[in-house]
Amino acid sequence: MGLVQDYMSRAVITCLPTTSLLDVQDLLAENRIARVVVVDSSGKPVGIISEKDIVDFVLADESMRVLDDIAASEVGSSSLYTTESSAQVEEAAETMIRRKISSLVVMDGELEGIITKADVVTYMALAGSFCSTSEFMTPNPITVKSNQPIFAAIVLILQHRISRVIVIDREDKPIGIITLADLTLASNLTNLSRLYVAGGPELAASLLKRSVVIRRITAGDFMTQQPLCVNSDSNLSVAAKLMSTHRISGIPVVDLLGRLAGIISKTDITQAVAHGKVLYRNSSAAENNTNWIRSKDL
Repeated sequence: MGLVQDYMSRAVITCLPTTSLLDVQDLLAENRIARVVVVDSSGKPVGIISEKDIVDFVLADESMRVLDDIAASEVGSSSLYTTESSAQVEEAAETMIRRKISSLVVMDGELEGIITKADVVTYMALAGSFCSTSEFMTPNPITVKSNQPIFAAIVLILQHRISRVIVIDREDKPIGIITLADLTLASNLTNLSRLYVAGGPELAASLLKRSVVIRRITAGDFMTQQPLCVNSDSNLSVAAKLMSTHRISGIPVVDLLGRLAGIISKTDITQAVAHGKVLYRNSSAAENNTNWIRSKDL
C-alpha cells in the first residue's frame, strides 16, 4: 500500500491571515496550484483557501470590496483536517471523501506537506486498478451547447454546485469544457448569475435585455476546446494517468460512438481509492514513478 509521504507535496505554499485575497490569487496563479495553507506568525497551519473558496466568497460577498481589501482570514475554511506522513493513501482518500474536502495538511509535529486529490489520482495512475471508468464515473453530466450564452453555463455551475460543465455538439459529442476556474474570467457576469439564482429567470432576463454584449458572449468563447476523453470501458487507471499527466481535474467519458456518457473527476477516483479499488506496488517504485510524472508537468 502507498504511504502519504510517497505522494504528498513537501513544498507547501502558505500565506498569513492578513494576506490580501488578491495576493492569494497571485500565489495560486504563479505556482499553478489550487490552494494555499494559511499559517500564523509562528508558521502553524490555521486554515486553507482553495480556488473554489475564493469563487464562493466573491459570489456571496455583498460588500463589493476590491480584492486588496479582503483578508485571507475572511475566506476559506478554518476547519483544518490533517494526516500523518506514515498514513496510507487509502486512509487519506477516505478522510477526504468523508469530510467532503480536497486536501489534507500533513503534520508530524510541524507542517510537513500537503496531500490533495490530485496526489491520490497520481497514486491510482501508478498503482493501477481492476475497475472500469464506467463503475465510478458520474453519468448524465450537466452540459451546454457552444452557442448558448456563457451566462447559462455560470448559472448551471452555481445552481448544481459543480466544478465544470461539458460543452457538446448536436450529436452529443463533447467539444469543450468550462470549469469553475473559468468563472474568474467571467467575473463581471457572476453578479448577474447570482441574481438569476436568487431572483429567478425573469429578473435576470430583464437585465440581459439591456446588454447586447453579455448576450453575445457564448460558452464557446470560454470553453477549453477538444478536451481529452476516455472510453466508458477503459480501465480507471487510464483516466487517472490522463489527469495526472495533463494536470486536469475532470475528463468526459464517451461511448463507442463518441457520445457523452458521463464524466470522471478527481473526486470519483479518490472515492475508488478510498474503497480500495487499486492494484498495489511497492513504495520505492511508486515514489520513483511519482517523481517522473511530476517532472513531466513542470
